[in-house]
Amino acid sequence: MARLALALIALTSFLPLAPQGRGDDEVCPWCKNDPALMAAAGVVSHGPIAIGPRGSADIVEKLVAKQWIFLETAHLRWASSMGPAAVDQKDKERVEAELARLRKVLPDVPAKVKRLDPWLRLHLFAMRGEELYARFQSLLGVTDADFPESRKADGPYMGDGRFLGEKDKFEVVIHTSRASHYAFTEDFTGVRVADSFRYHVPEKHKLIVSVPAEDADLREDRWLFPHVAHNLSHVFFVAYKHFSYDPPIWLDEGLAHAIEKEIEPLSQTTDGEEGSLRDTKGPTNWQATAHELVLKKKAANTATLMHVKEFGELDMDANVVGWSRVRFLLEAHPQAFARFLGGIKGQLDAQGYPSGTDLPSLQRNLLKELWGWTPADFDAAWEAWVNAQDPRG
Repeated sequence: MARLALALIALTSFLPLAPQGRGDDEVCPWCKNDPALMAAAGVVSHGPIAIGPRGSADIVEKLVAKQWIFLETAHLRWASSMGPAAVDQKDKERVEAELARLRKVLPDVPAKVKRLDPWLRLHLFAMRGEELYARFQSLLGVTDADFPESRKADGPYMGDGRFLGEKDKFEVVIHTSRASHYAFTEDFTGVRVADSFRYHVPEKHKLIVSVPAEDADLREDRWLFPHVAHNLSHVFFVAYKHFSYDPPIWLDEGLAHAIEKEIEPLSQTTDGEEGSLRDTKGPTNWQATAHELVLKKKAANTATLMHVKEFGELDMDANVVGWSRVRFLLEAHPQAFARFLGGIKGQLDAQGYPSGTDLPSLQRNLLKELWGWTPADFDAAWEAWVNAQDPRG
């Protein structure tokens, strides 16, 4: 089974309690479920929506929460049991900037708030989710128009659906309790998963991210959204040109770190075999760490990274190196990097089917084709770039 579906937690019984709240039949206080306001804000629906294995009604019925609310946009579906949240003084500037963007399409949104209600929190997440999707398309060098409903016989291979190559939208379920996350993941995987989890639903051709936002470091939106974005980067990339095989670990993880740190430089999510872990501590300044690793000649080289097959093989230093290499390619070679990502996710076999065979050779071939580099040349170019950066960030 593909890596997204792996889960190593032992199977134990869990009986969910009766749910305590609804959301797919309530009226949003900000868009008021008004078709014109919703369309202006890019909202397709507040529910019922086809999120999860069996839709939003199933989530409300089976998962305990004070309230479940739902929101669907052009490319993503969201389910949230998040309650209200106070705006921290340190996060005030960011929140007010986001409220200003949202107020352009939802006039009743206030300019300043001390506390975000659940509906406003989800509207902000959904807005940022679509902005993230646009950012990801930009770095891939693609638009919606590049992806047909189904694979075409002519033209370049772009997968088998409109959503970066998958047929259905990406989904995020945010739980305020780990018990709810347990019940949700066990329902469609047969296994209770403790940490954030990514899963491909092959029969529905979609990818789901499930996040337990119970721990203190994920209760605040300043940290929760970058963590969600890290996970969305993973599912966006594996979906690109259809999820037929897993991309190289160092590239997949380095890209997710890059996306996460564009949003919040101090945020860091480390991936395990179940998905995303939050208890692995790393350096505060990753740029300084990358500089030190290069200086001391302790940085993992390309030949080593391209053979990594599991997230657990990447220690913290290797995570920093992967992130730094992706930042180098994004900043110094954006167009070639887009072609590199497309080549990594677009390999076809002799019969024209997607194939993840011999990814190390594919990486070597693309480095040579796009840059004229050997793996050692890539090492040297990246190290020169790191040495030219200010290690203070």
